[in-house]
Amino acid sequence: MTIVFPSKTGKKRSLLIDALRILAWEEFRAVNKEEYKNLEFRGYEVFEPEWKAHEIHDMTYLEVVALAKSLEFAENELLNLRSNYYAKKNSSATKTSKNNGNGNGAAMAMAAQEFDNGDLF
Repeated sequence: MTIVFPSKTGKKRSLLIDALRILAWEEFRAVNKEEYKNLEFRGYEVFEPEWKAHEIHDMTYLEVVALAKSLEFAENELLNLRSNYYAKKNSSATKTSKNNGNGNGAAMAMAAQEFDNGDLF
């Protein structure tokens, strides 16, 4: 495995793509709320393959910014949306976490949250 250092632009691209993933996931979840309510991750297992196949992953930083602008979002709005999403998610996981003595309290709390592997860059 090779060590890779992303450029500042590459890192911003990744953050913007993740912010757009959050927007797309929230919309997908809202539109399909009833259909997937009984699935373990409330439909993320259906959303994820579609997201991974989306053309956004082949876009350059400038193309991602152009897409965001076409959706009427500024870069800083998307970055703030992403930060707020993870802050809320982490706060919620901390509040619902209960230590049951076997060391998996955080894992149990995360099971109550929607499945989200977007932290990987």
